[in-house]
Amino acid sequence: MWNPSKKTRTIASRILTVLFSLTMIFHVVALFQLIPYQYLWGGRLSSVEEMYLMETVSLVVTGFFLWSSIQYLRYINQGLVPIWIRLLFGFIGIIFLLNTLGNLVAITNLETLLATPVTAFLSAICFSLVPKYEN
Repeated sequence: MWNPSKKTRTIASRILTVLFSLTMIFHVVALFQLIPYQYLWGGRLSSVEEMYLMETVSLVVTGFFLWSSIQYLRYINQGLVPIWIRLLFGFIGIIFLLNTLGNLVAITNLETLLATPVTAFLSAICFSLVPKYEN
């Protein structure tokens, strides 16, 4: 079974930290309506109120993902990544895999073309953090 090195896992965690931070900025920008809600959530939102709800949920979930990435970095630097955080990244990887499938059927081409490769990449990175690692 593939077992990425500490350096690979550290780089992966840092990439996730940066991408989740940028995603949080995107959700804040969406909440300020700098992006029309019709382009969000695969073009399936029907009102500004619905956009506020969905983007708030997205912001909270992304914040949790960011916290998880920071925790992984902390544990990898200590030399032992506990099973709970590895399982958490397996779960997050599955979420991004399902999100990738959802992006493929989005109504807006922008989401299909832009978000699909990003979520597929995030899923692959998350899955790379799952195998057991001990220093």
